[in-house]
Amino acid sequence: MDNFLLFLVFYTMMLVVFGGMQYVVFQLYKRWFTYSFASPKVQKRFLWAGYIVLIAGNLLFYPRFIIPYTALHDSVFLQKFMVYPGGLYFAIIFMLFVLSSLFYAWRGVKNVGSYIRFFLGATAATDKSQAAALQLPEESAVKAAIARASDEGFSESAGISRRAFIRTAGAAAFGAPLLITTGLSAATHRNYVITKNTLYFPELPSGLEGLKLVHISDIHSGIFMNKQQIEEIYEIINSRNPNLVAITGDFVDTNVNEIPNIRDSISMLKTDFGVFGCPGNHDHYASADALIGALAEKPIIMLQNGNRELRINGEKLTFIGIDDAGEVGRDFADLDRAVQGVDPESFKILLSHRPHMFDDARVNDINLTLSGHTHGGQIGFNIAGLELYPIDWFHPYSRGHYQKENRHLYVNVGVGLVGAPIRLVRPEITELTFTSNPELAGSVVMNA
Repeated sequence: MDNFLLFLVFYTMMLVVFGGMQYVVFQLYKRWFTYSFASPKVQKRFLWAGYIVLIAGNLLFYPRFIIPYTALHDSVFLQKFMVYPGGLYFAIIFMLFVLSSLFYAWRGVKNVGSYIRFFLGATAATDKSQAAALQLPEESAVKAAIARASDEGFSESAGISRRAFIRTAGAAAFGAPLLITTGLSAATHRNYVITKNTLYFPELPSGLEGLKLVHISDIHSGIFMNKQQIEEIYEIINSRNPNLVAITGDFVDTNVNEIPNIRDSISMLKTDFGVFGCPGNHDHYASADALIGALAEKPIIMLQNGNRELRINGEKLTFIGIDDAGEVGRDFADLDRAVQGVDPESFKILLSHRPHMFDDARVNDINLTLSGHTHGGQIGFNIAGLELYPIDWFHPYSRGHYQKENRHLYVNVGVGLVGAPIRLVRPEITELTFTSNPELAGSVVMNA
């Protein structure tokens, strides 16, 4: 019942938030075709086209959250012709909402500036028509300005009218998200990157020198990650010849029906000393207990507020794993319980789905924390060394390697998708090598 109520709250929030996004985008769309085409008949056609897209998009998008809880979950037909298009629709609307918000913010700043200048007398109206235009409501003022300028020409020498310019610019703005979501994302979301990072630990036990650990996160078995794709990831991991493998949560997306693909493929992983994992928030959306139960007889040790000590070349290495450290009411983590009985002299690795636990790990003298959860935002850009990742604005530990004193955190951006089939941040497989030689420390990024 609790999960059902949680689903209702989430679904209601999606209705309100996504509905609001669509409203903002549709209002900008109406402005665009009103200013771009003078013919009322043409405007009416664009209006009805917009209504059709809205209805079709919503019929594709909202059922996506119900399908995983039905027998239709494994339907390839529904996945290809409802779930994927619905996810793309969400991604396109989200991008258009961002562009719309920027447009309205710019308009607001511009209008405030105009009114301030008007009232301060910095720019007096030169004739009665200009003064009247300034006193019109914003919508009427814009239409009046466009009506005056449309026949005069935006640039007569270039032969482009103001109306034609708005028509072209608007079409480009509305078309760009479609190109990004279908083009760049298709080229990225299975284009795995291997991040090789040699971590320096000044007090690393000699027997752990050169130890290699491969870390992945956020598989999200389900609609956007089938068994064949999971096995492809495991094959890449095996090609790195790891001593250890760590998987930091979100094995599945939303439903227990997604567990078999994890259960039936996990035995593919080949290591010297074992595979270790911890639950994530999406594992709880399905059933963390069902996931851990399904993996109980498999060659993976799931740590749910517990630890496991290993002996490697005569040295002690302890994996500590906590449950998902979510918000109030959904916080299942118990680090105090997880570290009980851990030898203080052991080299300690914490598996925590959420990276904010790094600060608590440092207090508990844990050498290395491995996390995921953020997906790197799934949308981000690195153009000629200039990085733009919106996730960085919201998470103090959003992606990659962090170090405070001699304690390390690595946040893997994940290999799967969540929410929508769009990923501009390349999925990541992390290869970590331990050393006590500072001259060997550093990172290299390579294609899988």
